[in-house]
Amino acid sequence: MIRTALLRISGVLWLAGIWVLLWGTVSLGNVLSGILIGLAVVYLLPLPRIPIGGRLHPISFLILNAVVAFMLVRATLQVTWITIRPGPPPNSAILKRRVDVRSDLVLTLIVDALSLIPGSLVLQVDKVQRVVFVHVIDISDKRAIAKFHKDTDRLVRWFVRAFERRDEWRDITSNASMGREEL
Repeated sequence: MIRTALLRISGVLWLAGIWVLLWGTVSLGNVLSGILIGLAVVYLLPLPRIPIGGRLHPISFLILNAVVAFMLVRATLQVTWITIRPGPPPNSAILKRRVDVRSDLVLTLIVDALSLIPGSLVLQVDKVQRVVFVHVIDISDKRAIAKFHKDTDRLVRWFVRAFERRDEWRDITSNASMGREEL
């Protein structure tokens, strides 16, 4: 109960701060209207709770960040080369990949990471089947397709190690899914 209240208060203050920044001047009117807007958003338009069953592993999280940074730099160099090299434009494709994660939050983080990497963009996510459809540029042969699948699997593996190890996972969505099936 106290945690929920603190989260709501911090949300209101965060939104009020953003409001003041958007107006560009710190004044009593801007602060008060920001607090009113924040209260309206937090209490009238609440976001659904996201069930989180795993926990953060700091060392794996640091390695995950290094893996993502490496993939970002490598993809940036590849896209740069594609744009400056002479010749025809590269072939692109929409590739389908199953993502073996349990949490919707981790699935969202993976989708964000895949979309952040230059040369790829997640077009669709099947949340139930845990399948992502990704548009990838420079798919010239089967090796490039295999490389995409290998990189995606590496990314998923590090996200699982950082956030939802199988031995620590507790299924907190089973009650929610039972309720949905009964409707």
